[in-house]
Amino acid sequence: MGDIAIKPSVSLEDKLQARLADLRQSKTKSVCLSDEVSRAWIAKNLALIGVPSKLLECCVEILEYMGDMRLVWLHLQECTGCSESLLRTEEPGFDTLIFDVFRLHYHDLVLAASGHNAQAILESIVQTPYILLVEGSVSMGAQEEYITLGGKSGYAEAAHLIQHAQAVFAVGTCSSYGGIQSAHPNPTNSFALHEVFSQEIMHIPGCPPSDKNIIGNLLYVYLLGELPPLDELKRPLWAYAKSVHDLCERRGAFLSGDFVESFDDPAMAQGYCLYKVGCKGPYTFNNCPKVKFNAKTSWPVQAGHGCIGCSEPNFWDNFGLIEKPISNASIQGFVPKFVPRLELDSITARAEYLDESALLEEVRANSGVLLDLDSSVVYRIAQSDSTLVRYELAPMEINPALMLSALESKGKQGARLVENYKAALESAYTSVRALPSTSLSSNDLLAWLGGYYGLLEGLESLQELLQAGRELMDKAEQFAYPHISPLGFKWKESGDTLVLDSSKALSNILAYRIGGLDSYGVCFSIVSDLGSAFADLLGKWQVQGAIYLQGELFACVPFARALLKPLRTRHKLIIAQAQGA
Repeated sequence: MGDIAIKPSVSLEDKLQARLADLRQSKTKSVCLSDEVSRAWIAKNLALIGVPSKLLECCVEILEYMGDMRLVWLHLQECTGCSESLLRTEEPGFDTLIFDVFRLHYHDLVLAASGHNAQAILESIVQTPYILLVEGSVSMGAQEEYITLGGKSGYAEAAHLIQHAQAVFAVGTCSSYGGIQSAHPNPTNSFALHEVFSQEIMHIPGCPPSDKNIIGNLLYVYLLGELPPLDELKRPLWAYAKSVHDLCERRGAFLSGDFVESFDDPAMAQGYCLYKVGCKGPYTFNNCPKVKFNAKTSWPVQAGHGCIGCSEPNFWDNFGLIEKPISNASIQGFVPKFVPRLELDSITARAEYLDESALLEEVRANSGVLLDLDSSVVYRIAQSDSTLVRYELAPMEINPALMLSALESKGKQGARLVENYKAALESAYTSVRALPSTSLSSNDLLAWLGGYYGLLEGLESLQELLQAGRELMDKAEQFAYPHISPLGFKWKESGDTLVLDSSKALSNILAYRIGGLDSYGVCFSIVSDLGSAFADLLGKWQVQGAIYLQGELFACVPFARALLKPLRTRHKLIIAQAQGA
C-alpha cells in the first residue's frame, strides 16, 4: 500500500475506482466478503465515513484484496478501555471483524500466543505490511521502563514498530495527547506519540473512543490507502468536526435555559441540559451522541452525566472541576500544550498615516482589507478590477430591553429562556426591564457590546452603553481559559452593507450565563465569537493581503486572536492609526 499520507483533493468516487483498478493489477483476492451480515455492516460503516451507498460493491471488492494487510495493536500506558470499546462492537461482532474484514495479527489483550511466541510476532511483523494502532502514552527519560514489553521499554517497542508501519493510529486520548498519565504533575513522565515520534500519526481521541471511530478510520485507510482529512489536532474530520454540544439530544433544553440543578434532580429524566452540573460538551469535538457506545446502547450524557471533555488535549488539567461549569474560580492552572494561545506580537505591526486617503491607498496597493470599526466601515479589494469596495455595518438594536423583548416574542422556546433568565439573573432582568422601551438603532459595535453587557450585569441608563461595552472587553481579557463557548454570530452581505446575524447568539449568551458560565467567560465568548465571524467573512472573500485594523475593539486581545487564528499563516495584522494618535 505504501506510506500513507494526505493527498490532493480528488472526488471520493474517483479515488475508490482508481484504488480498485490498481489493486486488480497488483494483487489477488485473499478474502471473500459474500456474507450478507458482513456486507450490511460494511454498508453502515461506509455511511458513517461519508461513502455513498452506490459504491458498496466497489468497496467490498477493495476489502477482498486487502486481506494481506495486518493490524498490530500495541498497549503502552493505558487502562485498556479503548480495547474494551472495540470488543463491544455490534453485529457482526468482534470475531468477524478481526478474522473476515481486518486481520488483527497482534493484540496483547486477545492474543492466543504469549511470552516468547508473542514477542516473536512483533519481531517478524515488520516483514509484512501492517497498520499500527497504539493505545496508551509513552514514558520517557528516567521513567522509560515504567512500561516494558518482553524486556523492551514501551518506547523501544513503539519505535521499532512505528518505523515500518504503513499507517499509525493513536487510539484514545492517552496516546493522542498523553491522557491522565501526563496530567500534572506527570509522575511517569509520559508523552503523546506525536511528541516522541516524527511519523504522521492520526489521533482517535476519547476515553475511550467509540468502536465506530476506530473501525471507521480503519475502513477508510483500507479503502483509500490514505488518511482521512484531519483537523489541526490530527483528528479525522468525519468523526470530530462537530462538538458534542451541537449533536446532543439535550440541546433544545439548553436553548430554553432548562438546566439540571443536581444529579438527583427529577428534571434529569425530562431531558434537561447538564451544563450546570459540569458538562463540557460545547468545548469537546466528538461524535459520541451520534455513534454512542456498547453497540449503540447509550453515551454518558444520555446516561445522566455531563461530558468531561475526554477527547480534548489536557482535559484533566484544563477543564477545572468536572462537575462545575468552567469559570475563573474553578481553574487550577491552564496547560497550553497542544492548544497554544496565539501570540499577537509576532504577527502584528503598527503603522501611522497622515490621512485616510493614504491608508486606503496602502490597503489597495497591498490587496488587503481595512476593518475600521470606529467608523463602522469595511474596505476590501474587488477581485474584478482591484478597486476598493466600501461596506457599512448595518444598524442594530442596542437597547437591551428591546433585545430581550425580541427574544421573548420568538415563540415558546424564547419565552421560556427569558423566564429562566428572570429567575437566574433577577437583578440584571429587573434593571433591563426598567430601561426605556424606545428603539436605539446603531452600527457602533462598542455600544452594541454594551447592550449585551447590560443583559449580563444590568444597566442603569442607556447613556452607559459605550462604557458598558468597554467593561465587557475588560472582563473578556480577564478570562482564564482560551475556550470559546460557541454563540453563532455571522456576517452577511446585502449590497454595500454588512448585516450581523445575532439572533442565535443572543439565545446562546443567555443560556450559557443561566447555566453557570461565569460573566468573564460569557464576555470572552462574545468578543471571540465576533472576531471569528469577521474571520469567516474574510475567508469567504479570499483576502490575499494584509489586514488593516482601526478601532478600540482591536485592542481586546481575545477578539484579535479569534480574528487572526484561521488566517495567521497567510496574513499580517496591521494596527493603523493617524499620526500623533
